[in-house]
Parts: sequence; structure tokens; C-alpha cells
Amino acid sequence: MAEKLLLVTSGDKFGSQARLAAVRYPGVVLVEDRSSNLGRVVRLLLRRRLSPWLVARMAWAEFRRAPAPRTPGAWRIHSNADLLEVLEKERPARVVLFRAGLIIGKHVLATGIPIMNIHCARVPEFGGLGSIDAALRAGAYDQCATLHQVTQAIDRGEVLMTRAYQLDPAKSYRVNEDVAYRAGLALLDDYLRTGQTSDEAGAP
Repeated sequence: MAEKLLLVTSGDKFGSQARLAAVRYPGVVLVEDRSSNLGRVVRLLLRRRLSPWLVARMAWAEFRRAPAPRTPGAWRIHSNADLLEVLEKERPARVVLFRAGLIIGKHVLATGIPIMNIHCARVPEFGGLGSIDAALRAGAYDQCATLHQVTQAIDRGEVLMTRAYQLDPAKSYRVNEDVAYRAGLALLDDYLRTGQTSDEAGAP
């Protein structure tokens, strides 16, 4: 990829896998999002955005997952102000989010830098938090990881690329989450490898 691209990932094991996969591509600048913490989880529980049972299953799945090797040299951010500082210093042509917990603010969007997000379920039907659990409960087993434009409405931007996968209600939550995020990692690799979305690839 000739242009500089900022990849913002979570600080968990899937985020480590994404950074490890991306580091081999020239022009990719790695950013680890540290905005999620225990306090934020508690606030989401109090607002009933997440259930205690789902939080427990997600935490157990993360605990059972094998760790990925650390990738040195990544920026670390905790807020939109931190992200703006990195954008000013690195001046990327594009930004891709992968499992990042940071809600992108209007000041970041106002920079005009194209920002895309990889969400590991179909959007907008299964956008937001707890999407894999929601899809399982809805019986929507034919799923896809999506690369979509980031707007002020969460997971409502135009879908640019997808990667299909299948959920299995007979399997555990962890197994299904692993399947979903492997599809997301494959979609990230598709985009980094080609340097363009499906729409761009088909343009004259």
C-alpha cells in the first residue's frame, strides 16, 4: 500500500492479531486503542447496553484465547484528542478501525480523512455492542464482517467490503466469536493487501 494508513485496534488479543497481521504491509501505522476500561464497562452495564451475562461470556472467551505476540512501535491512545494528535503527526491518507472501542468524535471526522471501521457482523442490522450475541439470539446465522465508512451514527455508514461467515448455534459463544473475528481479520487483510475497496477495484 503506497499511501500511509493508520490502523487503530483494540488492546485485546484480537487487536494484537490485527496489528501482527498488518505490520508486514508498508505504510501501515499501528495504533492501540486503550480507551476501554473497567469504568466504561460498568457504565455500559448501568445503562443496560450490555448484560452481565454477556460481559461474563465475552471476558471468558478472551481469557481462553491464545495471546498473540506483541507488536512494538504502536502509538497508544485513550481519547479522540490523542487520536487527533496522532493524525497531525502521521498525516495518513486513511484510517481503519478494528475492534476499537473509541467512539470517533466530530472533530476527528471534521479532519476530512476517510475513516473506515471493520465490524464483525452485518450492518446496520447487527451494529453496535454485543452484535454476535444479538445475531445468535435472532437466528441470523448467515453473517458477514463488514468494512464500512465511519459517520456520526454508529455502524450506519456505507458498506464498502464484506467477508461472509456462518454462525453455529450448537457451538459455544467463544467459538462463534472466534469465527466472526477471523472473518474480520481476513477482511482486514483483503483491504491491506489490495489497498482498495471492492467499489474502488471495480471503478473504471
